[in-house]
Amino acid sequence: MLLTGLVIAGCAASQSSNASFLLEQDYQTMSDQELITHEQELSDEILRTTSSSNGGVSLGFGFGSWGRHSGVGVGVDQRLGSDTNQTNKELWQRREAVRAEMRTRGLMK
Repeated sequence: MLLTGLVIAGCAASQSSNASFLLEQDYQTMSDQELITHEQELSDEILRTTSSSNGGVSLGFGFGSWGRHSGVGVGVDQRLGSDTNQTNKELWQRREAVRAEMRTRGLMK
């Protein structure tokens, strides 16, 4: 059960830290190829945060065996809508700024 809780917490933490990492990047100093990759990563993260915020609840199951002992764990994670919505809004705004930079550089019409 502890393992399941750690896995669920790790997944939730990696999602928010990935969004934070993307928002901290200085896209104006990136090379053209880095900028294109960054725009795709932002789009992927927007898709991930949008799909994970629908419903707002995730459920995880874990099974384990330790010698003669075995166990089953269940974890539930409910995301708060306002935090997810704010992050998603920031990701959308950043992607639009990155796309504007791409248009300036002639990488996008």
